[in-house]
Amino acid sequence: MAWEIERRFLVRVVDAVWYTLGEGNHYRQGYIRNGEPSVRIRIGEPRGAVLTCKVGSGIRREETEAIVPDDMAVRLMEAAEERVVEKIRWKLGPWELDRFLGSLEGLALMEIELQVETDALPDPPEGIQILREVTDDNRFVSGRLARMAPKKQRKFAKKAYKEVTGWAGLSDLD
Repeated sequence: MAWEIERRFLVRVVDAVWYTLGEGNHYRQGYIRNGEPSVRIRIGEPRGAVLTCKVGSGIRREETEAIVPDDMAVRLMEAAEERVVEKIRWKLGPWELDRFLGSLEGLALMEIELQVETDALPDPPEGIQILREVTDDNRFVSGRLARMAPKKQRKFAKKAYKEVTGWAGLSDLD
């Protein structure tokens, strides 16, 4: 068991930046159990399939991870049934940028792991605008996103940006 100290942000990425990021890692995450604890299987990490158990919410959570054999990962993903999200992740210095796929297309979140809760945040990468912090907004937790029906996911991906004061357009997300 270890502590994960992480902050998450809703971001807008300039269209041209997406083309400069390269391939990224394609993750498929299945949620076997939501709530306390949350249990997730992630396929697509360079180190192999990872089973993760998280307890708590907000900036500081308990996290336990284990690399699992591929055949076990397949069975765990089956156990997740429809509670799956897919995304491409890029490592950008200390930041990780996630672009969601499928019904959540258009949603982009950026996160950063910290040593302590009070660590200062570095500037975001050029061309990426932080719109608002969503660390304490449980609507943006991947397990919750995975539980939404596809139609609700599509609405949520657009609504998240409409809620941001001072940002009027969704044209680059449609």
